[in-house]
Amino acid sequence: MSNSKIGSNVSVGQLDRAIAAARRRTEERQKEGAARPGGSPRGSTAERPQRARLTPEERAARDLKRDAERSAAKAERDRARDERRAAREAQRAQPHLAKVQKAEARLPKLTERAAAVFRDITVNLTGAEASSLALHLNHHNRASATQRAVGLKLEEGMQVRITGGDPRFIGQEGTVVRAQRIRCYVEVPGTKKPVYLLISEVERTGAAAPAAAAGA
Repeated sequence: MSNSKIGSNVSVGQLDRAIAAARRRTEERQKEGAARPGGSPRGSTAERPQRARLTPEERAARDLKRDAERSAAKAERDRARDERRAAREAQRAQPHLAKVQKAEARLPKLTERAAAVFRDITVNLTGAEASSLALHLNHHNRASATQRAVGLKLEEGMQVRITGGDPRFIGQEGTVVRAQRIRCYVEVPGTKKPVYLLISEVERTGAAAPAAAAGA
């Protein structure tokens, strides 16, 4: 019987030897496990630490902590995203902002009274109202300057105050060094060359030209 064949390749003797070898390996593993501390075979559940059971209160505290950590992480991600977005927007707007800042730097300095009026207007008026007011003020200044220029006769040596033209010089006083029918050149302290202006862009400060004073 032991020499009979099962199938075409495996004999009963080979099966018996394989079974015996498997039994020996099992016995060796059992002996090895018995020799280890606690006498438990390798891989048995006895050597695995038992996970402690949590009470309902402990589970609730664990869940709260986990939710808080998730919320904090989400808030940090949102903050970082908002900062990146703001940086991108600032970078895109920078060229336009630079132009605005340069234009602001060229504006004449306001007096204390004018600055108070400006603050009141910008705080209490809408953008449309402020724009309309600016147009009316420009028209008023232009009309007033034209009326002044009609009867204003400038002569060399007269002291004048600049009221228009280049914003850098508005409000400054200087001396007329050349006068024409509708234009004049005013020497302003601190400038390398006379400032070119329309006669409607200056007003006399009360000082008369030396020649005019002598003629009087």
